[in-house]
Amino acid sequence: MIIEMIIDSFQEVVSANNSIINLLMVMVIIWTTGVLFRTIRQPPVIGELLAGFIFGPPVLGIIHPDETLHVLSELGIFFLMFYAGLETNPFELKRMTKPSVFVALGGFILPFILGLGASYFLDLSLIQALFIGMALSITAIAVNARVLTDMKMTRFRVTPVIIGASIIDDILSLALFTIIIDLASGDGSLIGTHLFIQMLKVAAFFGISHLIGMLLYPKFTKYFSSREAKGFTFALIMALLFGVLAEMAGLHIILGAYMAGLFVREGIVSKELFQKINDRFVSITYGFLGPIFFVSLSFHLDFSVLTTHFLPLSILLLAAVAGKLIGSGTGALMGKMNKGEAMVIGAAMNGRGAVELIIASIGLQMGIIDNIYFSILIVIAFLTTLMPPVSLHLLLKKVHLVRLD
Repeated sequence: MIIEMIIDSFQEVVSANNSIINLLMVMVIIWTTGVLFRTIRQPPVIGELLAGFIFGPPVLGIIHPDETLHVLSELGIFFLMFYAGLETNPFELKRMTKPSVFVALGGFILPFILGLGASYFLDLSLIQALFIGMALSITAIAVNARVLTDMKMTRFRVTPVIIGASIIDDILSLALFTIIIDLASGDGSLIGTHLFIQMLKVAAFFGISHLIGMLLYPKFTKYFSSREAKGFTFALIMALLFGVLAEMAGLHIILGAYMAGLFVREGIVSKELFQKINDRFVSITYGFLGPIFFVSLSFHLDFSVLTTHFLPLSILLLAAVAGKLIGSGTGALMGKMNKGEAMVIGAAMNGRGAVELIIASIGLQMGIIDNIYFSILIVIAFLTTLMPPVSLHLLLKKVHLVRLD
């Protein structure tokens, strides 16, 4: 009774549209879970996801999603990807292209086929089956970037493979999404044209990014090597510029942020300046914005489908998890990775997170899926986002990973 009264009083205070109190409560929860989960030697991201579920709308309702948290969450995923780029050596990413392609194809095709088959078993239409198959094939780059950093895996060769494969999966998902939207809107005759235009945009984005990052950006960095504030601000400008270019190409802004991070890393010749910029971004990303993003991921959960639609949820969750584990793991083996690395890659590629939330929301708005399958996809996104840090924590105790040269 006393606990209920305390919760009700908290809800009354926060419901007064005081976004500062709301944000304060989020930060207190983030700090507390971070301390707790580090004490028990678990990745803090697990605590952030569980905290959003427990203290957010799904359970206690103490924290309420509002515009402030939404904006900070969007910035969180942006900064996560930019910092992941800073931590990635682009030459290692290029060197691991072949296994990345195998992992991406295996991790996209098999979950898509399994999702398609499961959807037909559940008597869904062709468009719904295509949409769900595509949703199950997604890999969340931002989730992988955070987990790999938390687990201190950035110096192993599985990391560029996982990141590279996640990028390819994202592009494949958007290409398939273009086809599904055309089918759903009745413009099936324009599928080939739209897909061709989308691929041209993607090629143009990577071409222009390479031109700016490798040829133009290094010429400007010398002007920012002596004053750290300008270097930090200029790095932010580059991140936003590449984000805008990515959105113009029909890609997610986070791909642009990641590309910008890669080029900022290679363009700054001063190790001292790079370290200062890196320190600032890690503080903002992992001490503030990133955790807000992961807490917010849990706000959309509706676990009522566990009781009302347990069978379709179980079937699609099994298709999603098994598809990624087997598909990505097999792709890793084809790419000459060892068995331990293949297991780690398969586990890491299971994270879905915000990308699936966005696509599921669009599918609901367009009438491709109903509220039931929207809720199912959201629960799958949450559970599969929770899986990589847990499974990797267990796997890293048993497998041997090869370090980057």
